[in-house]
Amino acid sequence: MNNPRQPRQLSELTDEVDYMETADVMQVHAAIRREKSDQEEGTTEAPIWLLSLCGAALMCAGFYLGMYNGGFDPNVFDWYTRPLPGSTGGQPGQGGEAPVELTPVMIGQNVFKLNCATCHQDTGLGVPGTYPPLAKSEYVNGTPTRLGMILLKGLQGPIKVEGNMFGAAVMPAWDKLSDQKIADVLTYVRQAWGNTAGEITPEQIAAARKMFAAHPDSWTEADLLKVPPNATLPGGASAAASPATQEAKK
Repeated sequence: MNNPRQPRQLSELTDEVDYMETADVMQVHAAIRREKSDQEEGTTEAPIWLLSLCGAALMCAGFYLGMYNGGFDPNVFDWYTRPLPGSTGGQPGQGGEAPVELTPVMIGQNVFKLNCATCHQDTGLGVPGTYPPLAKSEYVNGTPTRLGMILLKGLQGPIKVEGNMFGAAVMPAWDKLSDQKIADVLTYVRQAWGNTAGEITPEQIAAARKMFAAHPDSWTEADLLKVPPNATLPGGASAAASPATQEAKK
């Protein structure tokens, strides 16, 4: 009868792995990888149908983002067509804000607040020596052609406005805005802060876009002054449709 305390022979240990005594690290790691960890109590594997459903939802979300920019496409959601705080909007009703059909001037005010007010200020007075004023500006109240040039291509270099020189900043091109938004914001600034100029239409901006498409750089003051003060752009609002004419007919 074998002594139970007698050490076993090495041949008897060939089928066993003793993590504390073996010197073969690779053998130990292989044994560990073969072992499957027990699931924690109270947990279950996610069913295949649930994983498939989540995958389908992610695919739909990706398709929506790719097609509609997450709902922020201008045709889906457009800040410009919603009254901003402090702008002329609807009157609050019992159920909240009443639906309002925004006029070009109201939309133009929104465009101005979102893109132009940082430099030209909400008052239209600009910043002395840096950003020229829009209030009572000869460029704002003058020919729409010059305004179309500035908005579509930008402006660089010094410029004199209302007898004062401005030259420290560069006016960027806003050609990425649609013809409608450019027309609306120009209509707004031509009727705000005491300005009395007329409406500018999207058709005029579209004509200016074609007219100046080949011009590669921003304009300078000298370029603007080459345009006659009475120059016009095709597609202007007819006199019969102007607010002054409609008022005169009443």
